[in-house]
Amino acid sequence: MKKILLIAACIIGFGQAGLASDIPTTNWGAVLKVPLSKVGDVEKGLVAWGNWIKETHPMGDEALGLDSLTITKGNTIGDHVYYVIVERYDTTEGLKNHQSLFRRDVSGNYASMFSKLGFMSVYRVSGSEQVKTLFSIVP
Repeated sequence: MKKILLIAACIIGFGQAGLASDIPTTNWGAVLKVPLSKVGDVEKGLVAWGNWIKETHPMGDEALGLDSLTITKGNTIGDHVYYVIVERYDTTEGLKNHQSLFRRDVSGNYASMFSKLGFMSVYRVSGSEQVKTLFSIVP
């Protein structure tokens, strides 16, 4: 019986490793579709969120450092504006550190700022999460 369980565990373990993506999960990001009437509020919130990252996260070559944070704004399409947010780390541990800092601060020192970011879930395009870097140039 032990032999069967060991063989099953090996098959599952090797199967997961063989099917895993060779592109590591080192990002957090999303696409937002924002009504024109809410653009000002959203932009203030995105800048505040970016400043939180700047104030609380290790940067660059530091251990777990943020490689880049980019928030881009598209042209108006109909009555909406699209934003693309990508926060990128060199390692999966850097992303995990971001998640840890978020959990710490969402109800801590930055709770009032985070309470104004409900638009992130309201305007997020479903399925648009950015979790992997396919190609990047950082000069």
